[in-house]
Amino acid sequence: MALESSPAFKHDVIDQSSCTKTLLVNGRQSSFDSSTKCNLNRGFSKVSHETDSIWISGDYDSLPEVPMFYPIERTSTVVDCCDSREIARRITGCLQKLSITAKFNASEASLFAETLDYTKFHIRLYKSNNINNKGILVELQRVDGDSFNFVKYVQAILASARGENINGRKATARRSSLNYIPSSIISCHLDKRRQPEECNAEYMMHIEELLKKDRSDAVLLGIESLVLLTDQDRSQVSLSVAEAVLNGNGHSVIKDFVRKCIHCPHLTLSPEDNAFDYASWQCCDRLHNAALAVLGNSLKTASDAKSSKLLGFLLESEEWMGHSGIVDALLSELSHAEDRSHDAYHAARCLNTLLDSSPEMKMALIERGLPRLMKISQAVGQRRHSLLARECDAALFLMADE
Repeated sequence: MALESSPAFKHDVIDQSSCTKTLLVNGRQSSFDSSTKCNLNRGFSKVSHETDSIWISGDYDSLPEVPMFYPIERTSTVVDCCDSREIARRITGCLQKLSITAKFNASEASLFAETLDYTKFHIRLYKSNNINNKGILVELQRVDGDSFNFVKYVQAILASARGENINGRKATARRSSLNYIPSSIISCHLDKRRQPEECNAEYMMHIEELLKKDRSDAVLLGIESLVLLTDQDRSQVSLSVAEAVLNGNGHSVIKDFVRKCIHCPHLTLSPEDNAFDYASWQCCDRLHNAALAVLGNSLKTASDAKSSKLLGFLLESEEWMGHSGIVDALLSELSHAEDRSHDAYHAARCLNTLLDSSPEMKMALIERGLPRLMKISQAVGQRRHSLLARECDAALFLMADE
């Protein structure tokens, strides 16, 4: 559909309390339901979650054979003379170190993996075609995401499957930003002669235009631009953008959009894009995760700015501390860390910054059960997400003296 023929579309004002209530009570739902305010299904019904690192149910003979006429990907390797369960343990250990989430399918000796930068791929184990030894073929197949980053993950995972040490490898994605510069801001980003104030005004204008559009690709580009601009390590205007995210500061479109993505991401889509199908799931998942990353970056930037008083108003804000507010939404993310580890990681980043913002805020979070939720998330992170485990360790340390 051509842009000029796109129907007019405005983002609705949401009932924040009713939307978050659905998130907290229902958690994950099996499918989109048009009668439901908020749907954050993050799973796939054909795979099951394993609680330990062994996702191969049997020995070598239980592995599937390579199908006839099946073209083996170049991103593969053959591991000789090794138990299949040991290879599986090595792979899951590598995924944990790289903070790559995985959903296992033991019956097919495969898993579906997703990285923090939205790269998705399958890992499959097969019997090797070499009849002279019992080698095991490990194959990675990209499904979605950046191919350059995928190659880095492949190198680390295949090396780990072979039993090599990967500690020195630089395959982990950036903690809080994207590995690329969105096209919406690249022209201004590359012009080093421009003043930060001038760049900031242009950034904001571009992003607000994207967020107002009725196409999912446009709003995704807008929210991913915010992820980059709020990263203080990569953006010279991070504090100004953080102010817009946290309290509006003349840019209520940005603030309201981020809130909506956290509470009810499907309401940010146009009626045409919000078709309650798999593509809508994926778009809502990505919007939700990116919004949490934006919020984490913004809180961190505001916290590190010595002259900024951005965090001072949060404790008195009904939008943040009220029933079904942002803090409740962040706590809910921790309770679903097993299924949505990437979201829980960004929520933990947000809560860590809030914990350290003031003694009053720390006490309020403790009273809402944060220590228990952090311990639950810590256990998940130790099994499958090292960055989540690190954030939980830091939070529990901050609360140790209370």
